[in-house]
Amino acid sequence: MQKRAHDVLPTPRAHVFIVTYGRSGSTLTQSLLNTLPGYQIRGENGNLAWFLARAVDLVQRHEMFAGRRRDAALPAGQRDAYLAPLIGQPHDPWAGAENVDPDALRRGLMEVFSREVLRPGPDCRVSGFKEIRFHEDPDFFATYLNILRDSFAGTRFLFQTRNLEAVVRSGWWAQQPREQVVAQLRRAEELFADYAAAQPEACFAIRHERYREGADYVAEILDFLGEQMDRPAIEAALARSLSH
Repeated sequence: MQKRAHDVLPTPRAHVFIVTYGRSGSTLTQSLLNTLPGYQIRGENGNLAWFLARAVDLVQRHEMFAGRRRDAALPAGQRDAYLAPLIGQPHDPWAGAENVDPDALRRGLMEVFSREVLRPGPDCRVSGFKEIRFHEDPDFFATYLNILRDSFAGTRFLFQTRNLEAVVRSGWWAQQPREQVVAQLRRAEELFADYAAAQPEACFAIRHERYREGADYVAEILDFLGEQMDRPAIEAALARSLSH
């Protein structure tokens, strides 16, 4: 049977994720990266990867999965008194849970995400996406990003922020209570800074206002990514007004 095009997609050598909040100017960053040969950075996806990461974390940590995996690996005489007569039996309320491998699940789910959502083309060497919703589950934020790092080769995170006074006046934020918006976005920026401090080799902080410096500032971002700059292409992207 002939394979369909998306069944033979390449495996990119690296991945870039733009981590930000709404109205930060991140679509410009997405556009700039997509001027680079072999880059295919997709737009928002409704935080779809979060749902997959949550599923992985559930299988990893939920005691009904983790406890059964742990006990199944022990000699029968050392198993938990409650689980011993259940594991491997068809009458176990969680029958088969001990066989669910969280690492295999993670790899499988993220492979599907890459193939069906990111859909890297035949010339793609760096894949990824930008998303404005990473911070909406602050307690899971670092775990979520770690799952992405574990799942995608050469992962780098670009944390984009913008002057909050400009953000709160922009788009839908202007229709919400200012104090609540500022508190939410400050918390997001704290999450970004804490993760970057813990994983500096994988993270770069972009400040939207610095794009006023032009291509020289973009060169700093590309240096972090190990890329050369096509100055005319970058200057054209910087000059392009964003219709949205």
